Amino acid sequence: MIALLANLQEVDPMPPQPKKKRKPTKALENCARAITDSDEFVEHVANIADRYRHERLLEEGPRKADVRKSLREFHRHATALTAWLRQANRSAPATPEHDAVKKIGGVLYGVPSLALGESQSVLSWLVQAEQAAGHCLSDTKPLPKKSLPNAQRIAAEALRATFAHHKLKWSATVTKQKQSDAVKILCAIAASAGAALTPEAARAALLGSKNPTT
Repeated sequence: MIALLANLQEVDPMPPQPKKKRKPTKALENCARAITDSDEFVEHVANIADRYRHERLLEEGPRKADVRKSLREFHRHATALTAWLRQANRSAPATPEHDAVKKIGGVLYGVPSLALGESQSVLSWLVQAEQAAGHCLSDTKPLPKKSLPNAQRIAAEALRATFAHHKLKWSATVTKQKQSDAVKILCAIAASAGAALTPEAARAALLGSKNPTT
């Protein structure tokens, strides 16, 4: 398993594919260009809309339970293998896991210590992946009834960062006469994903979003 995980970093069976640009719906593009006529801004908004759609499917779609179950399985195995590899990298006093990795290295490479070096890279990746899986589990757990849906929260935070990047005025104003640009674009993003979002709900999501500079 150690060799397989390590070799994943070295083997690239397919050449890198050019990254496809996300295409927004016409209504979403028009809303974005009304705020600022920038291709980069439109692309950023399209990416946010795509993430909104993805998160909404995970929250409301039939695969939600299966994805959460798979995340739990990965997290459990990653936690166990991380602990095992930490023991394997202890050399004083040598652990059974340390000797086991050296034996694996002897069979794979003819050099027992080589597998130890590779296991350190695998361990580093697993630690990050274990933490990421834990974060994903937190994001996919059932939310209290009054909690902000993940799709709205993530989109609002991404919009806040995008507005800051493009030096656009950030506001969550909603009145009978006026809606801020951020409210309008968040409603348009939701609509492009097939969801109805009221200006008031958009305002609540924006007000609950985190400042990218903090």
